[in-house]
Amino acid sequence: MIAELLAEMPGARVFLAGITAADLPRTASGEDPSGEDAPARPVDLDRDLLEPLSAAEQAAEVLVLARTPADLRRAATLHKLLPETRRVVVAVLDTPPAHPAPVPTPTPAHRWRSLSDLRVHRPKDRVWVVDAHFSAPTPAGRTVAATSRAFAGHRLDVIGAPAAAIAGVGAADWRPGDPNATPAEITGPVPERVGAPGGDVVLRTSETAPAAPPEDGSRGWAGDERPVERPMARAATWERLGRPGGAALPLADPDVLAEPSMVPPVDERLVNPQGFVTTPSRGMASLEERDGRWAVVLDGRAVTTFAESGGVTDADVARLRQIRGVEVDWRRAHSGPLAAVRVLAGLAAAGVPLVAESVPRWAGGLGDDLVALLTSRPDLSDDLRREEHSVRLRRRALRTHGVAARWEQLGAPPPAPPLTSVLLATRRADMVGFALRQAARQRGAQLEVVLALHGVPRGHPDVAAAIAAHDGPLTVYEADGREIFGEVLNHAAARASGSFLLKMDDDDWYGPDFLSDLLLAHSYSGAQVVGTVPEFVHLASIDVTVHRSQVTEQITSFVAGGTILVERSAFQAVGGFRPLRRSVDTQFQEALQAAGGQIYRTHGLGYILRRGPAANHTWQEPIGTFLQRNKRQWRGFRPSALMELDRSTAS
Repeated sequence: MIAELLAEMPGARVFLAGITAADLPRTASGEDPSGEDAPARPVDLDRDLLEPLSAAEQAAEVLVLARTPADLRRAATLHKLLPETRRVVVAVLDTPPAHPAPVPTPTPAHRWRSLSDLRVHRPKDRVWVVDAHFSAPTPAGRTVAATSRAFAGHRLDVIGAPAAAIAGVGAADWRPGDPNATPAEITGPVPERVGAPGGDVVLRTSETAPAAPPEDGSRGWAGDERPVERPMARAATWERLGRPGGAALPLADPDVLAEPSMVPPVDERLVNPQGFVTTPSRGMASLEERDGRWAVVLDGRAVTTFAESGGVTDADVARLRQIRGVEVDWRRAHSGPLAAVRVLAGLAAAGVPLVAESVPRWAGGLGDDLVALLTSRPDLSDDLRREEHSVRLRRRALRTHGVAARWEQLGAPPPAPPLTSVLLATRRADMVGFALRQAARQRGAQLEVVLALHGVPRGHPDVAAAIAAHDGPLTVYEADGREIFGEVLNHAAARASGSFLLKMDDDDWYGPDFLSDLLLAHSYSGAQVVGTVPEFVHLASIDVTVHRSQVTEQITSFVAGGTILVERSAFQAVGGFRPLRRSVDTQFQEALQAAGGQIYRTHGLGYILRRGPAANHTWQEPIGTFLQRNKRQWRGFRPSALMELDRSTAS
């Protein structure tokens, strides 16, 4: 595919992301120039030290070759370094099937007015090509950023404060997919942008970091800012550290790399639990050395080989989804300690089940909690224990190694945590206490409860006692018993003050991390609604718990009504719930999708649906429905370990 694109655009300026010059045909790589008219040498955005362009720099055509969507996001961070052109082609060569077609969304503010032709096509399996023609020279980076954003579902590609300036080889790894980042020269200063410095914090990579720059000033900084120094990937390889004198280098000290903040973050927008398979078809694999890089090896064959830098891509993760688990083989060589930690952090963030007998001291950058999980030795042969381990890994890795977390570790002010308003409507006085206790169990998130008493007086002894016992923000709304259910929920939402609304049912069980897991899934999926499905159901009338077969961690068309977490702005945009007595959840989700919104279904291990007689529920399915398509069923109450419940504490 590369050869065909190069042949079609013989005079194009070529930029590479996740692809090296060695992957190109010999003439295209610049090894065999044929004279003054030969095309310029391809620019490797991951290895070449780039400087900001002059205002007048243009190219007849620009070709951007990215191996995966994750690689394209690093190119999007550097979009300001690409020249203006009348034609830009963006080709992504290894796209996981779950990705949407990368159709860019033109916006007048980004000078798409001169767009004259746009073609998006898939010439081969897993290959996507975006070909844009303009009637006037237009920044090629605009098309790159828009294509990258399309792969991520057209979500706003903005990373929270601070505005960052980046300098040095591989600096884009620290702000993947951030078109607001400002590339700067390695010696500074930060370029101006619309009358102000282009960044509030400067991150610079070098081969000497974290040591001080040389005294001769050759790597000095010409601005007032003091850059945050971080090592280039090649600065922490075993080859470099093992040379004569390498033991004296700062990075040879295991304590230097023991902090997560020394490691480039995981791009959680694309490297995340989406696509997790609960019942894999392949066995255990090992993480070991192949040709100087780490690879996941199964039955003697490499399933995927990671980049020399250790960066994990969405394509790597997609190849591993059918594998039951990965055993880390520390005894084999690999490219270096920095790359090793990056690989493990990326795989953990994606929920790939990882285990290890021990973790060497030089891998302390993983963080103590992640190290403890790696060495906890769960039973991965059991599907449920395997998924519980995966959830624990992804929680810790995303919160330790995600982009926002990494910049907080570098000193950025943490954003104010969002407030979630729990909408809790009930007709049953005897269930108010139970329901409020489920809300009170939530940890790792800020919430308030809006209790809608639907025909139940606040003065009822059970209700009054439950309200008095609740410790936390609580608003009580007394609705007339004749009021329609959908209207009750809307009136409760009108009394809420959170930026998220969470609909909880009064008789279901919720694990202590239920809400925080939903918020985490919202952060990596970008969906307006996040929820789960009733994977665990307790059939109260026969005292049986069933674990149903469900597909989770995917964009979907439906989640259970008692688990709907919705952005307040999206809730208001579709007009809230319809004024219906039944099917309000289904109708709300239909309206959201019709308006262009997305629904994401995360894991179901933190929620148990309680099922009594059908007449007691708005969803009136017979009990036999819940005895079909089950993975397992048990006598009694059997929650997953993530619920942190047993029969004695469940009421």
